[in-house]
Amino acid sequence: MLKHHSKGIFAWYNKAMPPRLKFANKDTAEQIASEIYPSARSIRMIEHSYDNIVALVDSTYAVRFPRDENANARSQYEKHILQQLENVTTITIPTVITDHGNPPYLVTSFVPGHHVSTQAIRTLPIDLQREFARKVAQFAYAMHSTLVLEDELRIRQELNLDSLAEEPWSIYFRKTISQATFPTLQQDATAKEYYARWNAICNISPQVVVHDDLHTENMFFDVNNRLIGILDFGDTNVGTPEQDLRQLYRINEDVLLTALHEYEDISGRSLNQEVAKTWAITQELAVYSEQLTHNNTEHRTFKRACRNLNAWLGEGDWGKGYDLSDVDGYQ
Repeated sequence: MLKHHSKGIFAWYNKAMPPRLKFANKDTAEQIASEIYPSARSIRMIEHSYDNIVALVDSTYAVRFPRDENANARSQYEKHILQQLENVTTITIPTVITDHGNPPYLVTSFVPGHHVSTQAIRTLPIDLQREFARKVAQFAYAMHSTLVLEDELRIRQELNLDSLAEEPWSIYFRKTISQATFPTLQQDATAKEYYARWNAICNISPQVVVHDDLHTENMFFDVNNRLIGILDFGDTNVGTPEQDLRQLYRINEDVLLTALHEYEDISGRSLNQEVAKTWAITQELAVYSEQLTHNNTEHRTFKRACRNLNAWLGEGDWGKGYDLSDVDGYQ
């Protein structure tokens, strides 16, 4: 168990690791995957991930190659998290098979199934939508109750995870909302109002270890559109149950509320729907601002944020004047 490692299980990370890591590019990653699995019938390379280049081998194995030092630190933590969750049976998650130091890569089992967009989930029968919501809540509770917060805070410190550019949320929201100027006075006022609300009710001491990226792009479904798998634990963080369930609000409010109620039933604790909704809205405000700042208005996350903000906030004309077509392909 983690608590028995008094010197820190990742003490080697900055000491014993080779001083200069060589990170694989697409060609190197594909070559390594071919060498690991010389009899593979198919190796499919996926490059759209921010952190990793991924080689999918025969729909059986996933070989993940971190792109840089920050991604490698998150990969080390993801490996640890997956190993801690290996006895979770509420949902299928990747199983760690092996890893390698230089160039770094992590080999896991492949989670079967297919993606279902939030738009498609909205069209499912209500009973199936609510079944999906309950399953997400059951997985979240299983993860939160398995991982020990104090142990994870120590390990995150050993890996310096909270000093990476993307973390913590408080810094990201301050830069993209509090210190930003939105296109219109109304948008700016709304954004600042939600930033203040997030600080008041969401920015609290962590209570559990959260997946922190529970949206449909990280979920797999069977042929009957029932949730069977969850992946991508690279953004695992510390926070609250409402924080972890926030992205269900992108589907609809009923799905979010169903998940919150299921979590309450199995955990015995009370959750606050306004906290979850404030988390979701504040994150989309930050995405909207960030993509505008970098002139990435064609990016699917900008279009998604505009669609959600227009649906949730009613007024503001989020994304007015920009092409928001094809927004529902990625939610």
